[in-house]
Amino acid sequence: MSIVLALVTAAIGVWAFHDLRVRHEISQFIPSSEDRELADVARQVIDSELSRTIVIAIRAEDEPTSIAAARTFADRLRTIEGVAWVRSGPPAEVERAFYELYFARRYAFFADTPEEARAHLSDDALRVAAVRLEREVTGPTAMLVRRVAQEDPLLAFLDHLRRLQGSAEGGPRVIDGQLVSQDGWALVLLASEAPSFDTARIGPLLDAIDRETRALIDAHGGSLRVEQAGVHRFARRAEHDIREDVQRISTLSTLGVVVLFLALYRGPRFLLLGGIPLAVGTVAATAACRLVFGSVHGITFAFGSSLLGVGIDYVSHYVNHHVLEPDARGPEATMRTIWPGLALGASTTIAGLAGLGWTAFPGMREMALFAAVGVTAALLSTRVMVPPWMPMRSEPPRITRAAADVAFRLWRRLQSHRAPFLALPIVALVIAAIGIPQLAWVDDIRALNQADPEWLAEDAAVRSRVAQGEAGRLVIATGRDDEEALARAERAFEALTRARDAGELRAFRSAHHLVRSIATQRGVDDAVRNAPALADRTITALEREGFVPSMFEPFRASLAAPAPEPLTYEALMASPIADLVRPFRVHLSSDRVAYLAFVEGVSDSAALRARLASLEGVAYFDQGEFLASAYREFRARTLELLAVGMLVVLGLCVARYRSVRLGLASVAPALLAAATALGVLGLLGEPANLMHLVGALLVLSMAEDFAVFLIESRDDPRGVATTMVGITVACITTVISFGLLAASTHPAMRALGLMASVGVGLALVFSPMALLLAGTRKPS
Repeated sequence: MSIVLALVTAAIGVWAFHDLRVRHEISQFIPSSEDRELADVARQVIDSELSRTIVIAIRAEDEPTSIAAARTFADRLRTIEGVAWVRSGPPAEVERAFYELYFARRYAFFADTPEEARAHLSDDALRVAAVRLEREVTGPTAMLVRRVAQEDPLLAFLDHLRRLQGSAEGGPRVIDGQLVSQDGWALVLLASEAPSFDTARIGPLLDAIDRETRALIDAHGGSLRVEQAGVHRFARRAEHDIREDVQRISTLSTLGVVVLFLALYRGPRFLLLGGIPLAVGTVAATAACRLVFGSVHGITFAFGSSLLGVGIDYVSHYVNHHVLEPDARGPEATMRTIWPGLALGASTTIAGLAGLGWTAFPGMREMALFAAVGVTAALLSTRVMVPPWMPMRSEPPRITRAAADVAFRLWRRLQSHRAPFLALPIVALVIAAIGIPQLAWVDDIRALNQADPEWLAEDAAVRSRVAQGEAGRLVIATGRDDEEALARAERAFEALTRARDAGELRAFRSAHHLVRSIATQRGVDDAVRNAPALADRTITALEREGFVPSMFEPFRASLAAPAPEPLTYEALMASPIADLVRPFRVHLSSDRVAYLAFVEGVSDSAALRARLASLEGVAYFDQGEFLASAYREFRARTLELLAVGMLVVLGLCVARYRSVRLGLASVAPALLAAATALGVLGLLGEPANLMHLVGALLVLSMAEDFAVFLIESRDDPRGVATTMVGITVACITTVISFGLLAASTHPAMRALGLMASVGVGLALVFSPMALLLAGTRKPS
């Protein structure tokens, strides 16, 4: 039977690990519920083309050299595999595309509203327009003005181009067809074909960019400065750090377990048996995640690899009883004796961890599935696959017998001198009571990741040169379709303009001057075409300024001609200026559309949010504030889950022992250990984040086994001693795994490891309290 199960496990493992994609995107820890649309927008912005764009800034001793170097670099980048597009300047056809798209529709974009259009067509306004035309025909834009003036004496097209240019104020200039920042850096932009967090495909691309960068610098004698902005290298660094940490932790923890098992049990047999639940649990958990999610997150692997160390605890507990207190009928009978305790311990672990599946974070749900499936598979494989390979008899090594004797004497002393030990929980409660209120919670997703400060500073500097705005600050207008979303975006534009004039923000960028709702375009166009005697009044005003009236008959004809079809998002996407509008629109998973406005320099977010509150379908979104709020809610939700989990665990224990007293004795040590660990964290001034709370949940789930195993042996003094050896071994293996995790360079794994290792260690110290609370007869 065990051989068949081993073959089945191997087959599942081949499928689960073949071409397995390990993800590292931090978007998995963005909540998917609460405000679903805001969460959806946040996730799409993180995964959008904006995040796939890399900006490279080049500066030489003079501007012409910078421009030449950027052009050469752009040409080289176009030859790299995995690059979707490269731009160092506007495409040659952009000017023609603007003319073709907007000149015919100049009346539709003449003003923001029909009322504003009518105000600009009064007799006084037309006299001002005629004076302005006389001035413009000799100004810097004289060539364009003379080209369009006969059909467009009101210069509606020129005004629209200037509005478009003004919306990009502070952005790069175009010099000889090359993008150049305001402070003289030549700019090259490229987008990767793969998402920025797909490190398997991004790695070769970044390596190729680095090679071309070094070659460019060498070709200029080392005089060039090249800086870069983009999510890609941060994602690859995170993936590299996690991978190295997981490999190091796996290697060292395996080595530690090997040494411990060889020292306690001698020979390789028990060591190999201990590997069975680890292997089966890992394969089952990975297969389940791949089946449900299609891939596995790197943090889930690190978390699961450490958690599945609980699988070896089951074997350790079994081996201890079979070696030190064997059943005369053989290893199967020994297993049957301890099986209720193993099953209860695993059930409490799964019940405690399953609560993660009810959170709003996809990454947490994945971790919950991995843990629940992995622990279940480890338990069942211990029950079914390990006993057939256990020896009928095994002489315990001297160190194991000595450890059991020490445990027996310790237990007897605790029975006789309870007062000092009972003082320990009081000290722990004091630590928890003082330390927990001092915890400084960091509700920031960046606390779960780590970035090079120099890279961050460079990234911010380069982004400022292309005026990409402040990351994560948006005004979102949503609708059932583009028409509704654009109508709401127009109202948001008006509100943002007033907010900017009031000093609530410094600037904003939107698609308002690129595309508007069909209703607005038609309304403004009708307001112009149907203005009373507009052609006659305009030509009269122009004649007074010395223009020949007959020159402007094309203008009269344009007003009488049928209006062109309104400009749509689809038409823009099919044009050469598609890249200009694409960043401003996202399609939500709920079959809704959202248009975005990127805001900068928000000085009063409360005032801005209040200004937008009355607009239906419009919201101000600050990703940092949104995630901080979500994490605060998650902490409150996790505390609820802890309470529910403890009640479930208590219920399982009460049902098993049919005693409330024994149920409370089972949960008390783990609960006290988790609270004390949090208290120690607060007293040390360690900033607490999401993963510390998950670590507390781990302590409550895993350390529960210690008390359960002891209570199962409560009426057998030698059994208690044997169990103490077993849970000590289990504690050591767990602390090895999570202690190494605490040494990780990745903040999320470090927080998880620190909390779990400290908490599990304390749980071992507090575990005899379960026996004292349960009450047992004195040992003979």
